[in-house]
Amino acid sequence: MSKRVLICLVGLPATGKSTLCSELLKQATNYDIEHICYDKHITTVDHVTDPSAWNKARQALNQNITNLVSSNKAETCCVRSKVFLLDDNFYYRGMRKEILHIAQRNSCVFGQIVFRVSKELAISANNSRCDTIVAEETIRKMSNLIEYPSEAWEKHVLHLAELTSYNESTTPGRIELVSQFIDFICEQSPEKDPAVEKLKREADRDETLNDVVQQCDILLRKVISQKIKDDRRSGLNVPYSVYSRTKSLFLEGIKTGEISFGDQPVTTEAVSLKFTVIFDDTQVEN
Repeated sequence: MSKRVLICLVGLPATGKSTLCSELLKQATNYDIEHICYDKHITTVDHVTDPSAWNKARQALNQNITNLVSSNKAETCCVRSKVFLLDDNFYYRGMRKEILHIAQRNSCVFGQIVFRVSKELAISANNSRCDTIVAEETIRKMSNLIEYPSEAWEKHVLHLAELTSYNESTTPGRIELVSQFIDFICEQSPEKDPAVEKLKREADRDETLNDVVQQCDILLRKVISQKIKDDRRSGLNVPYSVYSRTKSLFLEGIKTGEISFGDQPVTTEAVSLKFTVIFDDTQVEN
């Protein structure tokens, strides 16, 4: 079955992320790749001079990614999986968690590829770029701030070996390693939406609770019937309304959780015992 996969590329500027994506686009055969480079979409604002506008532009891009992923739902019947390579620094864990939430809401697989280099090599490679050059101070700050994947939710992560030379960024072995990782992640289960899962758990709990209430209702009729017979043999005359009120208190206690059977089965004996306790308590109060 085909999947939709969101992969964050994590690392300092000029570490070969975009170059590797270009090579993958030429070689990919088992899946369709869409390369989304954040720098090409967020070009009109600077995160240093205008962080507020930069954040808004970033959120707008993430919304566009959400729309793009959502529009690909109809294509999941295809044989080939759709892999979105999100090309950014993603140096804060919170940035990656935003992508995780997109994956959760759209039943996508989520993963990360980590590019590690020394800040000196990143600065050197950045200065030799023929296109967009990042300020050296920005790279130095990012190097100190970057939060590499380590949390439990960051379970599908490929840590590429640290580069000692920029020329190593697209070696055949490195490309093959990334291709194998993408093959692997395309076989993994999609992320689950916590909100949907919570609703499912609540629905399951309510269904279980309703089953217990129904079981108790049936068994209480037998218990009350037996108590009335025992009362007659003993010469007692307990009004049925008293038993009926106790039954109502019992069932209400089940619904509110005040009365529970835990892991024990709901049996006539267990119901009778709890019913007797409630009955005795109400008689004492009266």
